[in-house]
Amino acid sequence: MFDKELEIAKNIAYLSGKIMLEYFDGDQQREHKADGSEVTIADININRLVIEELSKHFHDGVIGEEESTAEYGGGRRWFCDPIDGTKAFVQGLPTATFSLALVEDGRPVVGVVYDPFLDKLYYGQRGQGSYCNAVKLEVSKLGIDGSFVGINNHFEKIIKNPGYFEKLVEMGAKTTPIHGTVYKGTLVARGKFVGFIEPGTNAHDVAAIEVIVEEAGGKISGVNGESLDYSQPFRNAIVSNGVVHEQMVNCGKLLNF
Repeated sequence: MFDKELEIAKNIAYLSGKIMLEYFDGDQQREHKADGSEVTIADININRLVIEELSKHFHDGVIGEEESTAEYGGGRRWFCDPIDGTKAFVQGLPTATFSLALVEDGRPVVGVVYDPFLDKLYYGQRGQGSYCNAVKLEVSKLGIDGSFVGINNHFEKIIKNPGYFEKLVEMGAKTTPIHGTVYKGTLVARGKFVGFIEPGTNAHDVAAIEVIVEEAGGKISGVNGESLDYSQPFRNAIVSNGVVHEQMVNCGKLLNF
């Protein structure tokens, strides 16, 4: 149904990955945004590339982290995070990724993620499965006890939420802090992690991952277990293999946002 959109998104992902590699160890021309987070010239150039490339083929608007051509709403929108994990990118940690998704009437239908450091292209569309470099993805069927659970790398948030992390440890989780919502999402889709909660995440962070993880057999929701509505902004998400989702929702109740 969305074969053309998927192929174009893949091509854009590869082009974006080249820009990421170009600036990874070079002059990133960093600036600080209003919220205190950093943005690099690579973020800006990739976001602009996405808008330009998509406009050659479609009349859809783009909601990007750095630049947008549309507002939230119904119909078709492309959601782009040019570099998810900019904090890792500027620190020289290779867990930053490119993320692009097509959302139709508030629901992601195509998702593409590219990890240029490992040359791994993740992609999927609703009802067609999800893949990494043409190999079908499948989430883990394991429970939390003894499995890896991703946690936010902002340690001030960890200190603020001792009850949440104590609960994970009590359930036997091997907690692992990693930069980047999208990178952690790829680990769930590959069966490496069983899940994670991401407080403060945005729609452009998780749109592509929702398709890829759910088509691999997993589940994504809001912190209360509700379906995510991409026709409007939101700020939190739970990503899991499905098996542990209810437990993750219960853990999420202990978080202070």
